[in-house]
This record gives sequence, C-alpha cells and structure tokens, in this order.
Amino acid sequence: MNDDKIRVLVVDDSATMRKLLMQILQQDNEIEVVGTAMNGIFALNKLESLKPDIITLDIEMPQMDGLQFLEEKNKKNDTTPVIILSSLTTSGSSTTMRALELGAKDFILKPSGSISMDLADISEEIIAKVKNWAKKGILKKQAKTDIFLSDFNQPTAVAQALPKATPRLELLIKPSTIKFIAIGISTGGPEALRQILPSITIDLPIVIVQHMPEGFTKDFAQSLSKMMIHTGYTVEEAENGEIIESKKIYIAKGNYHLSISKEHENFVLHLNQDPPVNNHRPSVDYLFSSLFKNIEQNCFIAIIMTGMGKDGAYYLKKLHDRGVFTIAQDEESSIVYGMPKVALDYGAVDIVLSLKEIPEFLNSKLSVK
Repeated sequence: MNDDKIRVLVVDDSATMRKLLMQILQQDNEIEVVGTAMNGIFALNKLESLKPDIITLDIEMPQMDGLQFLEEKNKKNDTTPVIILSSLTTSGSSTTMRALELGAKDFILKPSGSISMDLADISEEIIAKVKNWAKKGILKKQAKTDIFLSDFNQPTAVAQALPKATPRLELLIKPSTIKFIAIGISTGGPEALRQILPSITIDLPIVIVQHMPEGFTKDFAQSLSKMMIHTGYTVEEAENGEIIESKKIYIAKGNYHLSISKEHENFVLHLNQDPPVNNHRPSVDYLFSSLFKNIEQNCFIAIIMTGMGKDGAYYLKKLHDRGVFTIAQDEESSIVYGMPKVALDYGAVDIVLSLKEIPEFLNSKLSVK
C-alpha cells in the first residue's frame, strides 16, 4: 500500500458494482482502493483497520444499509468523508437527502441501464469527487484550517494575490438598496450550502441554482428548511410565477431553468425548459443572464461557488461590469475550483471569500441599521 495515495473503501452489496468502481477509481494513479465491503456491518469492521481517507457508500444493502451505517459511524465519532451512490428515483432522492443530514458529504447518481457502460460515462465525476473530498478530509485531519480575516474593508489573502479581484465596497454603502442574493453552485454545493445558509442572519431573499436532477431539488429544499428553522428562513423549490419574499430561500427546480423578472415593485420567478446552457438545466448562466437582461438596477448581489466547469462565469462578468457586486468562493474551501476560478480569470469578481467568510460578509454589509 502506498501512503501517498488516497485510500478508498468501496461499500456496495453488488460485487459487479464494487469491481467496476475499483476499476474506475484506480485509473487515477493518486487513488488506491484499500478495501471493499458488501454492507454496513463489514464496512464498520474495516474502518479502524484500513483507515480509509474516503468511503463510497451504497444506500440499499442487506443487514445494515447505508443510512444505518452512517448512524453507527457517527456514534464512533468517525469523520471519514462519505460519498453516497444514489439511484435516480423518488425514494433515492429522499434517502440521499437523509444521508446528507447524517453527515455524508456528497452524492453521485447511479445511471440506469447497462451498469458498465453508464458508469464509465460518469467516471470523471466519480474520480473528481473522491479526490477532492478526500483531500479536504486529509487536510482537516492535519489540522490545516482556513485563515479567516475579520476586516472586510480589505480583500482576503487570496484576493490580494489576484489583482483581478478588486472589491468595490462603495456599492454596498446603502444596504437597503440590495433586495436579494443570487447564488450559482454545483459540485460540492449541497454540503457548502448546509454550511453557509444557517449562519446568514439578514432577511433578504436568496435565489439558488444548484446543479441537481429533477426530483432531488424538492427533497433538498425540504432538507435545508429543517436545518433553517432557528433562522426564521424557509427553503422551498422555486415555483413558476412566484414573487420572492424576505426570509425565503428558493432552490431552482431540477431539469428547469430559473429566471427572474421585475414586475412593478416585485421580483418574480419563472421556470421553463429551454435547451440546456453549458450542459446544465438549471443553469447558473441562465439565471444570471435574466438578471442582466431583465433587471436594470444593481439591486442584488451575485455569488458563484464551488463547481466543475464554467457555468455562471460569463454572465457574472457582465453583471460585474454593469456595477453589480460579485463574490466568488475561494479555492481552499471549494470542493472543485472550476466555476469560481473561471469567473476570477474573467475579471468578474469583487471579492474572494471562504465558506466561513461568505455569511459573515453578508451579515456585516447587508444588515440594515
């Protein structure tokens, strides 16, 4: 065994699936599958001896399923990151969200049809998520933490090193002019949103495009809403024609684009099934483009967060150049530093913030005194 490699424990009751996952993961020379288990009982027994850096976990297994495994793992105070392999079904959606509530970091959807062919189609996603979540977990074990700055009159250390990020804090001098917050996020998003949203103490509506399939977004919104009770915020899947309201968070519906228009003094949500943008529906660029085209005044903040690819970066740049204040998540706290990096490269970002800093900054700058 190579101590420099990422150590993976694959847990699945299907021998075929275990074999295929091993083959996919070990295509990457930074990964080593150190063990497999056919259910949660075997996985628990192997945790201590194998000391994996990350676990891939099936939900439906005999004797001890994935949810029971997570409950028992929590009792042991084990912090090994877990990625769920979920089926694209209604029951798969609800159990996946329950797994996230129990501490799983992310999920990968098992394709339907021919297992070997379809798994190969998502091999890039599997490898990327395993590597990035494992590396975050290893850093945490080594007690390497973010350096959080308390003075928001200056950009973060990351932003200082990147001259393209030049905060125009004068845009936020009058908090009452900001009417809502728009967030675009993808890979690593479910965990990131679970971290930042409960710490937001302002009343502004928040509209979120999270890349997620149809059916999952409703359960995701309900799961977030349960953890937001103490804040006074409610979280819901966006509905067509809905007027956005304070203390509400709207999650774009899977397989539908989300846009916003201004009608009189109201901001209204719209859903449609126009063709995918950047291979996504919902698309962050689609939401940001509607803000650029439909809302002339700079009355919102746009945020781009962890995610693979470039969705959202193009229209974030257009919004930024028009005078909208823009925020990007930093590299250290991102699971995949794709979307924020492209936005930064475009010169579309006012300030780069960590997960911890994002709610602190919003609370500090947007609280109406």
